[in-house]
Amino acid sequence: MRREMIYLFLIWASLWPGMVWANPMEVVEPVGNGEINWSQGVILAKGSGAPPKEAKNIAQARLMAERAAVSDARRNLVEVLKGVRVDSVTTVENYMVKSDQIRLSAEGFIQGSAELKDQRKYLSDGAIEVTVAMNLTGDFLTLMLSQAKEAKELKYSKAPVAERPAPQPPPLPPEKKAEPFPEQPKARIAEKPVLEAKPVPAAADLPRFTGLVIDTRGLSMRAVLIPRVLDENGQEMYQGQYVPQEKAGQNGVALYARDLTAAQTNPRVGKSPLTIKGLKVNPNNPSEIILSAEDAKRITPFARKGTFLEECKVMIVLD
Repeated sequence: MRREMIYLFLIWASLWPGMVWANPMEVVEPVGNGEINWSQGVILAKGSGAPPKEAKNIAQARLMAERAAVSDARRNLVEVLKGVRVDSVTTVENYMVKSDQIRLSAEGFIQGSAELKDQRKYLSDGAIEVTVAMNLTGDFLTLMLSQAKEAKELKYSKAPVAERPAPQPPPLPPEKKAEPFPEQPKARIAEKPVLEAKPVPAAADLPRFTGLVIDTRGLSMRAVLIPRVLDENGQEMYQGQYVPQEKAGQNGVALYARDLTAAQTNPRVGKSPLTIKGLKVNPNNPSEIILSAEDAKRITPFARKGTFLEECKVMIVLD
């Protein structure tokens, strides 16, 4: 029976030679002829090219087929890139539509994409299938971070400010005069003891955590380029002023996983990550993770320079 099952499996597998076996622990989002791999911070797209009839020899036919395949893959990569979410309400395409500069920059990043040579396939009819990849960090993410910052500043600058006159007491009738209130004895206020503020420990004196893992399973969060972590009062706990934009661009704000253990053992967060559970997400902006008061208190000492948060050593676990 076991031999028959293996035989049937081999037949079934042979019928699907182009099947891609994705790692179930990774967060991979199919888009058109490509995918967004949120666990690796890359986008990929496939393309194919056939040898032209006017080719003079086999070598020229293969070279022209390779070029056609790469061009086709990069056209498909543009569509994948447009679908990348910067946050829960904005995609890369939104920025490309609004700004020719962003569109031209995005096209430049696409042209700089690299072919994955180990995934090249030579088909029986002489056609070639290739896969190209583009990193979502580096100069591209730095550009997205600057655009998101400008959009946020513009939003607040355009917010209307209501100017209302201060309420005035109604005038007294002319025949009546206000009578002075009798002087009340002053109540004695007990003096409260002055509490000395505890000194903030130096970064070197903090617990030896090497990264942060945020478990958001059950919260219906979706992967984005620029997630935010807030406390229950809306105070930003991560990706604030202490995270230099160049470091966030170079390292990526966060990566994602489907499994808690996979996230905790990811080299990005080191050997001893701090693990916390997300309380909820902002219903108006699901890319914002809200922490409980207790968990916010746990990461507050690390929300500054000189810690793993400044290096963006963060993994987020999704459903």
